Amino acid sequence: MSEARRIGAWKQAAILFIGFLLGAALMGVEMAAIRMMTPYFGSAIEIWACMIATVMLSMMAGYYLGGAVADRAPRSEVLGVVVLVAGAFVLAVPFFAASMLDWMLQNLGYDPPAALTASVALMFVPMMLLSFFSPFAVRLLLTDAQHGGRVAGSVYSITTIGNVLGTLGAPLYLMRVLGSRDIMLMFAAVVIACGIALIALRLRARVDGG
Repeated sequence: MSEARRIGAWKQAAILFIGFLLGAALMGVEMAAIRMMTPYFGSAIEIWACMIATVMLSMMAGYYLGGAVADRAPRSEVLGVVVLVAGAFVLAVPFFAASMLDWMLQNLGYDPPAALTASVALMFVPMMLLSFFSPFAVRLLLTDAQHGGRVAGSVYSITTIGNVLGTLGAPLYLMRVLGSRDIMLMFAAVVIACGIALIALRLRARVDGG
């Protein structure tokens, strides 16, 4: 294997592994946020619908905006900065969530519209920013149109595996031993580490001449 192809291979593997971690973090953050909101709004199906709709809407926005930014600046450090901002927001959530939810409960009540507002306030920004990853990764990994389907399939498959791990791991294991605040902080650390790694990929590529 040539040096250029070797460098390309490890970079591809690193990006896919980061996608796996971010996929797990995205759903883990969602589970922790839902747990934070449950004492205020309950767990009725209407409340869950509001929360799930928020996540889906934020992912839609992230996919669209992430694809647009990737076309303009297809560099891993740009994605890294976006991921760092998402991690900073997740890191802040445990410190403002309780007071914000208290205020919403007193002023907006606990009906579905209030739950939807709370979901957007807690989850929309970090979920949207984390959703930049998939279209951005496809753009970074795509070397020719002939393999576009395979690249896109690999990226979305690996992030979905992470989604499944975060969806099951948070409620089935983490929530038995950790509180919502600690879970949020743990996933914030994962997201921030992924952002730093994406920036480091660009620096490593420059050193290696890639």
